[in-house]
Amino acid sequence: MPKGVCHQYTEEQKSFLKANYLLPRKELTALFNSKFGLEQSQPAISAYCKRHGWLTGRTGCFEKGELPWNTGTKGVCKPNSGSFKSGQVPHNKKTLEHERICTKDGYILINVAERNPHTGADTRYRPKHYVLWEKENGRVPKGMILRFIDGNKLNCQLSNLECVSQSVNLRMNQNRVNELPNELMETGRLLSKLEVAAFEAGNRNNQA
Repeated sequence: MPKGVCHQYTEEQKSFLKANYLLPRKELTALFNSKFGLEQSQPAISAYCKRHGWLTGRTGCFEKGELPWNTGTKGVCKPNSGSFKSGQVPHNKKTLEHERICTKDGYILINVAERNPHTGADTRYRPKHYVLWEKENGRVPKGMILRFIDGNKLNCQLSNLECVSQSVNLRMNQNRVNELPNELMETGRLLSKLEVAAFEAGNRNNQA
């Protein structure tokens, strides 16, 4: 998006932010960009949430009567029988390609060998459908997102994924394409794409 142009949030994006505003802003920004294929900055997401009164509720201060975790300790903590030893791997460390379902949006997340920009770890979880798509087709272009053709977020087969613009995705949601009977779903998808194309062509003609 060109500098100086504010991002116009779709209804789906607004609903996503409203449903997840309690998350730390770094995590919310990462999830938002991953879900919608965007590159919004953390300050932009924070400002949008603040304008709508969606605050995390975290002040960074201890509540009255609450004690810091290290109350009663002094200096460096000494190792004990429960301490990790050098080279020891935690029993709960997840292996590469480990999968889990995101409780926030229902997408399958997969652990991949990519540096986590938030923690600095060598691995991180990403939406599985994006990982599979990018292996075959490269990065999803800016302004585009991946959509499940049959509406099933757990069906990450490439044949069930399509790369569409945000405008087309919004129109499909408005037309409730995924709620149509199976025999009409393809027609609904094509009609939504045609409506967006006609609208954009009309805008171009008006500006000419």
